[in-house]
Amino acid sequence: LAELATAGTARKLGFSSPGSGSPGHLAAEVFHEATGMNVLHIPYKGNNPAVLAVLAGEVDGGVLATPSLLPHVKAGKITALAVTSRQRSRLAPDIPTVAEAGYKSLEQEVFYIAMVPAATPDAVVQALEKAFAQALTKPEVKQRLLDLDLVYEGLTGAASGKRLAELSERYGRIIKATGMKVD
Repeated sequence: LAELATAGTARKLGFSSPGSGSPGHLAAEVFHEATGMNVLHIPYKGNNPAVLAVLAGEVDGGVLATPSLLPHVKAGKITALAVTSRQRSRLAPDIPTVAEAGYKSLEQEVFYIAMVPAATPDAVVQALEKAFAQALTKPEVKQRLLDLDLVYEGLTGAASGKRLAELSERYGRIIKATGMKVD
């Protein structure tokens, strides 16, 4: 990762992402801000085309979903430098985290929230939270999450709202600082 950052200060590096405004796009901008490297964001229409761009040498790299990269990493066609999560991927435990590679500020995780309209009665919200918690104890659901390299945190609605506000504040600063736009 340090070598990539150094190379990016000498010349502009093209990074693929699944699209403008995607987590991969944001991660490339965070990398630029943290290292000062020159990044040219090249959006593709989805994760698989962005991976193919890396494979074909159309771009210098990308910040892309682990499950789609892993077969190419295992085949020796792509070199994985680090995962952006706080912990190593359960699918690829040999790949270090960005923090382990010396770039803790690059940590970024995709956060999915199930939501309902604000006027939804508390009893309905509680029933939905309970149903989600029950569904997520099922082995087939746990396996599907593992296959997608997702970690279920089991946050309540209030905790999810707090986390969303924290992420919005962090990424809002980055978006403003970099002038990032969605095409």
